[in-house]
Amino acid sequence: MKRGLRCALLFAFASALGCAAGDDDAADTGVDAQDATVDTRVDADAGDVQDTGDDAADTRVDADIPLPDVCPVTVSFRSTAATPTVHVGGEWNDFSETADRLVDDGTGNYRAELSLPPGVHAYKLIVDGDGGERWRLDPDNPYRAYVDGVENSALDVPNCARPVWEVVSAGPVSGRLEATLRLDPRSSGVLPGDVTPSVRLTGAEERELNADEFSYEDGSLNITTAGLGDGKYTIVVDGETVPARDVEERLLPMWIEDAPFDWNDALVYVAMTDRFKNGDPSNDPAATDASTGADFQGGDLEGLTQKLNEGYFDQLGVNAMWITPWMVNPASTFADSSGTKRVTGYHGYWPIDPLGVDTRFGGEDALHAFIEAAHARGIRVLMDLVINHVHEEHPYVRDHPEWFNTGCVCGTDGCDWTARALDCLFTPYMPDINWANREAARQFEDDALEWLKRYDLDGFRVDAVKHVVDGAMSNLRVRVRDTFQTAGTHYFLMGETAMGWDGSSGPTEGGNPNNYGTISRYVGEDALDGQFDFVLYYAASLQFLGDYPGRGMLHVDFWTRASMEQYPRDSIMTPYIGSHDTPRFMSLSATPDRATNQWDNFPPQPDWDEPYDRMYVAFGWLFALPGAPLLYYGDEYGQAGGADPDNRRMMRFGSELSALESRQFDRVSALGRARAALPGLRSRRYQPLEVTEDLWAVARGEGDDVVIAIVNRGAFGISTEVSVPSEVAPSGTRFTDALGTTRATVAGGAIDISIGPRSVMYLRRE
Repeated sequence: MKRGLRCALLFAFASALGCAAGDDDAADTGVDAQDATVDTRVDADAGDVQDTGDDAADTRVDADIPLPDVCPVTVSFRSTAATPTVHVGGEWNDFSETADRLVDDGTGNYRAELSLPPGVHAYKLIVDGDGGERWRLDPDNPYRAYVDGVENSALDVPNCARPVWEVVSAGPVSGRLEATLRLDPRSSGVLPGDVTPSVRLTGAEERELNADEFSYEDGSLNITTAGLGDGKYTIVVDGETVPARDVEERLLPMWIEDAPFDWNDALVYVAMTDRFKNGDPSNDPAATDASTGADFQGGDLEGLTQKLNEGYFDQLGVNAMWITPWMVNPASTFADSSGTKRVTGYHGYWPIDPLGVDTRFGGEDALHAFIEAAHARGIRVLMDLVINHVHEEHPYVRDHPEWFNTGCVCGTDGCDWTARALDCLFTPYMPDINWANREAARQFEDDALEWLKRYDLDGFRVDAVKHVVDGAMSNLRVRVRDTFQTAGTHYFLMGETAMGWDGSSGPTEGGNPNNYGTISRYVGEDALDGQFDFVLYYAASLQFLGDYPGRGMLHVDFWTRASMEQYPRDSIMTPYIGSHDTPRFMSLSATPDRATNQWDNFPPQPDWDEPYDRMYVAFGWLFALPGAPLLYYGDEYGQAGGADPDNRRMMRFGSELSALESRQFDRVSALGRARAALPGLRSRRYQPLEVTEDLWAVARGEGDDVVIAIVNRGAFGISTEVSVPSEVAPSGTRFTDALGTTRATVAGGAIDISIGPRSVMYLRRE
């Protein structure tokens, strides 16, 4: 592949940028070399199995109920082999190969009924006779526990002395909420007649349900609420029994809205709270000794709420928001990774409180108000979940030092970002959480669930995924699903596994298998919904910066299709052209010699058309991709900025924008609204029609929803014939540009189009 000067600059940028590790002051510059598979076998020699000990199980005690000695639990395994022998070895039997056998019920389903103390118990299946690994993880149980650093399946045995509501059915129906639940007494001995249910509504409307809205008989609870407006609601069901004990609470989150929300339809806006808008100057902190750009600047949750209520995000077509961490961060400054600059926790990634909201962002009331305002407009809110580290001032560091790794500092001699990904510290004052420690993992999982419940959130953007054990993602998904998804509302888990791009392998070589594989290993039904597409950023997004041979729309189309083919089939990936960990796209385009500057000689805001036009066509491509594209705050008008922290300048609005910036905002807003209005642009169907060095014309969607997305990346207009197969649109089909006035009709299996320089068309069926 040809590489000119500009191409060399891009690879220099990729090297300089590295891959953000999820921290705001450290960069991961390598490809994750950690083997994509974890050795999950236990040595069959009984003398080499993990040492367990009496405290291996995580015991969760309900204060109002005596904890039973044991509770029933079932282990099962499905086999198509003729006559395998199956045992389960776990902490309760010292990983014995013979103590607990699973018995075939005659259909190939093997089961063992066990009685175990409430808590978490690690185990593996021992299978002989089916040709597979002898010691193996349970394929039907994604929950994990670690023993001496080795990954195992885990039985999460509940306190069976506490009754629970099991969901039979639940969901919104024609403007009302309906649910049927059944009382499961477990081993409590409680009879249905001994239970008094308690049912209340939270969210868009908060109240106790009245007697006309639910009925209870013979253990069956039926709920119907009507007359509710659009918004998100949670039916909370618990109750009391005779003798006195609580029934385990059940949460049923549901939305009432015109059309069901699908995360494949999301356009995600990311805002750095401190840099978006100062809505309440009374909470502004005093200035510190932080270096330029690294101090608090006054942005807060109230500012975000104000712009929500003004309809700012509606204007952009945004229907989901990822907000950088709002947790309490330290008051003082700390050295950056170079040791030469002083920085504050304005970004939020240094938590010092498990569940506190930083008062510099407005505190708990401001967070509630923001989420309520977002939900009132149908906008989902993702919390930035920091799972790799805390700040040294966090109480867990003081109270539980054993929860944290004592490794080296990432990137220092002998401490490679990749080789030591699971135990290196981003900086010395950011203790690294050991997710293989079961007590620590359980506490951080509990905290995550509490954030979702307390503030009615809709999911997480999960930070620095590859720096924690694989089981952390599956455990998070299992517990979120079991707690919040029983009424059918999906909680989105968007991950960040920072990777680069192997520029030595191009379209003909099909490069980047390690990068795709590392990102994909955390995605699936029992893990993350999707991740940021780092490969596509380096391979395609940056190609819009210049006009160098061999890196045009043919290259962009190849890597666009590669992402759709390489990642798990049902994943919802997040493509992007800018983020809080990269220099601003505008400056990479306009002033590449200054685009990676952090602390001085900052790139200026350009005052000529070309960089804005290049960014506009990049958005035209981005907003026509499958997945949940990302819009980084300020990119909608073309904010300039260098590397972190200069890429986090204060947001500007309205009269603060230049004529060029206002024009850019109008154009990008039109693209966002078109994506929101046209289902075809959000479809998984992607069919290239005409792709050249400068032209990208693809069919998105099908039938009445089909859209022909056209991008001209070049400096000159193009008039050409674009082939349109009959399966895309039959002869005589008429199209109109959703962004302008152009019309086209299919004739002879093609349409004639004329598109201006650096322009975008979204042709929709009339």
